[in-house]
Amino acid sequence: MWSRLREVFARELVVLVDPTSPQHARRRKQLTASVGTIFTLGMAAAMGVAPRSAFNDPGAPRVDEPLRMPDVRDQLDQLTDIDTDAVYVRQERMQRGDTIASLLRRLGVDDPDAQAFILKNPTARGLFSLNPGQTVQAQMDDSNMLVSLQANLGGDAATSRELVIERVEPAKADGTASYKARVQNVDNDLRYEMASGSISAGGFFKAMDAANVPDEIVQQMLSIFSGVIDFQHDIASGDRFRIIYEAGFQDGSFIRNGRVVAIELINRNQLHQALWFAPEGDSNGAYYTFDGRSMKRPFLRSPVEFSRVSSGFGGREHPLHHAWAQHKGVDFAAPTGTKVLATGEGVIDFVGRQNGYGNIIILKHASGYSTYYAHLSGFAGVQQGQRVSQGQVIGYVGQTGWATGPHLHYEFRFNDVPQNPLSIALMEAPVLTGKSRQEFLGYTSNMLSRINALRTYNVLTAAN
Repeated sequence: MWSRLREVFARELVVLVDPTSPQHARRRKQLTASVGTIFTLGMAAAMGVAPRSAFNDPGAPRVDEPLRMPDVRDQLDQLTDIDTDAVYVRQERMQRGDTIASLLRRLGVDDPDAQAFILKNPTARGLFSLNPGQTVQAQMDDSNMLVSLQANLGGDAATSRELVIERVEPAKADGTASYKARVQNVDNDLRYEMASGSISAGGFFKAMDAANVPDEIVQQMLSIFSGVIDFQHDIASGDRFRIIYEAGFQDGSFIRNGRVVAIELINRNQLHQALWFAPEGDSNGAYYTFDGRSMKRPFLRSPVEFSRVSSGFGGREHPLHHAWAQHKGVDFAAPTGTKVLATGEGVIDFVGRQNGYGNIIILKHASGYSTYYAHLSGFAGVQQGQRVSQGQVIGYVGQTGWATGPHLHYEFRFNDVPQNPLSIALMEAPVLTGKSRQEFLGYTSNMLSRINALRTYNVLTAAN
């Protein structure tokens, strides 16, 4: 009998595991129904033997026992006591046209002594220098008397100058309060912000806005590449940029942007890179290419920030004399009054008026170089013999002399021989070597990894 049962069991098992068998589906349904029946009968049996309790048996006996509650009267008395040392904190932003009285009123401070102190104390009067939108925080007691006040007076991304006004304890005998004021340095939470994007047909500045690059960072970018790129004429659609810059925060709130620390610009398929680096012993620092070459060139590409070239270097028909002549410089068309910058460090050799040049400034530079700035509408307080720095404002675009419209005539000369400033290589800067180069490579490794992350992000974005 057992052998026959084993044969039946084996035969039925083969049917269950073989989906090609004609009885496979029928046997699975039968097995499922059998298991369900067994499970249901098991639950019914369990419920039948389970003991009854007071929770499901209305006739079960119940016992009521009183519970003693704790005495919380002392705790309630402590909660209702007035805390004379309680301090309340409130923040407000400076508004245009604010006075000390209106600011304190919005802060909820009702303290004539504090207001009088701020108006008279030279340090406390630093509140008057705050710009609209800056935050002021005040601490008050339960009588709305000022306990302390803090305001950020400026600084850089890493460190802020904070004005602190505090009440001096104890108060005077007549009940009036006295205060003291100080300015202290506070370390900010320095973070590195990153942005990247491409230049579209809308132009360079619209691309910066689209990437949420702050205006002050854009200005730094222009300055960093001013010796190698003319942002008015060289930038083209399809150019790409990647930039890392400092941003300072306090208690999670943004304070101000700082310095550009790394930047990469692909202009017309040519790669331009810059890193901020201060060699040991040099607190000023400067921008260098990724291979350690200084970004600072002896001369800027353009003496006018926002302009267009209206007449290039070389032969042309003179616009007034209508005769073919050699044009010794480059004309930059710009509105009257536009700032004119010294393209290189030098000494003013001449400032005044000369025939067709009109109002002109001539700068003498090292190694036989000189630059001419003509047709000026005025001078920026400079005089002959004065030393000027690269990028310093020396005059303003005008239409004096032989000029048919407002523009700057700019000449670049070497040993008094005119050169084309748009085509010459304005002298390469030296490369860092030795110990300074080793310091540079160690400092820049972190920033280069961030730039590489931005490159990866650009690739992923393009792929999507």
